[in-house]
Amino acid sequence: MEQIKNIDERVALFLISDKVVKRRGSLVEAKRKWWKVSEKNHIMFATYIFSVIDGIVQEGMKTGCHEEVDDGTAYPHFASPHLVLDLVLAPDDYIRKKYKNKLVPQEYLSWGQKPIRYTF
Repeated sequence: MEQIKNIDERVALFLISDKVVKRRGSLVEAKRKWWKVSEKNHIMFATYIFSVIDGIVQEGMKTGCHEEVDDGTAYPHFASPHLVLDLVLAPDDYIRKKYKNKLVPQEYLSWGQKPIRYTF
């Protein structure tokens, strides 16, 4: 498996598991509204979101966001408004070819238990 040498773009890496993807139905749903993020969070400044399972980039997506209250489908449920990510496949095929199915550098994987890592 090819290793990514460095990530030049402003990326938020979402470390997720196959189990979460299966439970929520897709890579997009595994990331879209299940994270507690606030307007002060770096996620607002990410150009791309990468889904990472077992250290391998599964997909690159472009992001925007809006605020939402739990409609009863979130688990665990949340009472306060959360920032929901509006995700679409990265329109720039170059980004997807450059990173998809490649190993993320170890420096981004060894930050403890937080499921989101930032390259900026």
